[in-house]
Amino acid sequence: MSDQLTALLANNDDTPRLILDAADYAKRVLLQDKDVPWNDATAYSNHLSSILMLLKTDVALIRIDQLLEDELAHNSTLLKAMAAKTRTGYATRALLGDETLKEKVRDLVFTAAKTQKAPVVLHLSSPKALLATADRAANPDSDANFDDDAAEFAAVYYADWIRTFAEHGIAGIIFDERAVLTTDKAYQPIRNTAEHYGWLIGHRGDDKLEFGHGTQTIPVIGAEFWDGSGTAPSAPIQFSQVPTDAVPEQVLARIKNLKEQRQTS
Repeated sequence: MSDQLTALLANNDDTPRLILDAADYAKRVLLQDKDVPWNDATAYSNHLSSILMLLKTDVALIRIDQLLEDELAHNSTLLKAMAAKTRTGYATRALLGDETLKEKVRDLVFTAAKTQKAPVVLHLSSPKALLATADRAANPDSDANFDDDAAEFAAVYYADWIRTFAEHGIAGIIFDERAVLTTDKAYQPIRNTAEHYGWLIGHRGDDKLEFGHGTQTIPVIGAEFWDGSGTAPSAPIQFSQVPTDAVPEQVLARIKNLKEQRQTS
């Protein structure tokens, strides 16, 4: 599947390609604000297929970071294990080391990758952001700050954790750098694992999505585009997050506009 993503990123024809983060929008519109079926791999895969069919997005983006957040909100046994020790980074180590959670994520990604026609890409928090999220979940009163050394520590465990998807046919992983930036150096263990399995690594910022160690830059379409008050850059491939409260009719009209953008230019 990484070949499909590589080809998509190299796209330069007259049909613009879209990578959409529509998780929150789809929860409201398709699930009617019911819980995302993280615990049912088949139901989740069907939900993901519905997103692709409705929005014509060219990548099946799985918000694994949201799955982990859901687990932290509801799994008291896991939280207890994460809070067992207070040393720096222990909560993250316990989170990523939990075998039950690992099996749950493995099943969900395997089913999705097996059933989706589009390249499957996972969306994860940056290593430093994961440290903060896990620490606050395990120790709500904690005011710990995590430096670059701690981020490198987290990346080592992250690199081992993503090996879970070795045989699952994913195409790549996007790390979200918007809230907490992680140094490029800290990603080396993750890059080593990704290169071994032929996955592409992306980094999501506020105004761009970068793949290939910064060699491929994709512009981000702002939220104002979706209500008609803003425009999208002219580019062969674009990324955007569909606002949670976007109007469905406007969303479909704007996607049609994007798809026709270069064809009529």
